Amino acid sequence: MIIFNINFLPARYGDSLWIEYGEEDKPNIILIDGGTGGTRKEIEELINELPEPRHIELLVVTHIDQDHIEGILNILEEETLGFTLGSIWFNGWNHLPDNGTVEFFGPVQGERLTAAILKHKLNWNIHFNKEAVVINEVGNLPEIILKDGFKITLLSPTRSNLIKLKQFWKKEVEDASLQPGFGLQIEEENDEEIEVFGIEKPDIDELIKLPFKEDKTAANGSSIAFLGEFAEKRVLFSGDSFPSVILHSLNRIEKDLFPIDLFKLSHHGSSSNTSPALIEKLDCKKFAISTNGSRYEHPDDVTIARLIKLGGDETQLFFNYRTKYNEKWDDGILKLKYKYYTTYPDYNKEGLKIKLIE
Repeated sequence: MIIFNINFLPARYGDSLWIEYGEEDKPNIILIDGGTGGTRKEIEELINELPEPRHIELLVVTHIDQDHIEGILNILEEETLGFTLGSIWFNGWNHLPDNGTVEFFGPVQGERLTAAILKHKLNWNIHFNKEAVVINEVGNLPEIILKDGFKITLLSPTRSNLIKLKQFWKKEVEDASLQPGFGLQIEEENDEEIEVFGIEKPDIDELIKLPFKEDKTAANGSSIAFLGEFAEKRVLFSGDSFPSVILHSLNRIEKDLFPIDLFKLSHHGSSSNTSPALIEKLDCKKFAISTNGSRYEHPDDVTIARLIKLGGDETQLFFNYRTKYNEKWDDGILKLKYKYYTTYPDYNKEGLKIKLIE
């Protein structure tokens, strides 16, 4: 039996996606990001469940933010890995375009990941001739075919995004709290009892009137994002990327509506990372949000309101946690009025697996 499953791991307020595709009894694995430090446990459990010899076809570290990098960094810094890795995509300092104005900064967590990659002699950005994972402003977007036909079309970042990151490298990694041990604990606030009744209903029609203002942070702009295709299913993996970059890339592929089967929202449903224009570009009914909301109170209400209104009837929202920040959308009256659906983990559970092939 052929499968295409996406496991949205309980990565706290971060991202970690474990993708299984191919034959059910021996699937190929793609891992996108490693969440915060505590996500290491979930990743290692899944690795240990793999049939021998344990192998991950592709590891993508989308960008340097702590909530995407730390869990996998904790694994890669071990003396031995216990699994083989086909290739890793990560834009380190040496991949950032030189504008002649910036001196090297270190040691910070981006450099720690670089050291771990080199120590284990991993195949680093080999699909890009060991250079930056980046798209050109014009011409064809990079396309990569993985084992058993999994197709990736790179959508972000641009070269100008990487130049901006280089200008702010030291500040960005420090702002992201990239220090050993940060994020190892699960935030206690997420364990609070959530009172379902009495939560104020969001005013969806008023929320969508709010103006959209795009994210401008250098780290998020450098995020790797791509379209993944397998067995006639399409998924948009957006990391924390800018919606204008994703929209421009999709328009280069198809000028009209762009059909996809699932959209993993950028930056955990932040108000600045999913634009109305991008939603309207997509012919999509399934939207997934990865976060427990504990640090930044994501997802933002305006983002969910835009999905519900602009996505149209039968929109489905998937959350990998049930929290006080997303519980409001599980309201029967709202779902009946706006004709959308919600999916959460079972009560007292964390993480969510979406099966694209039933």
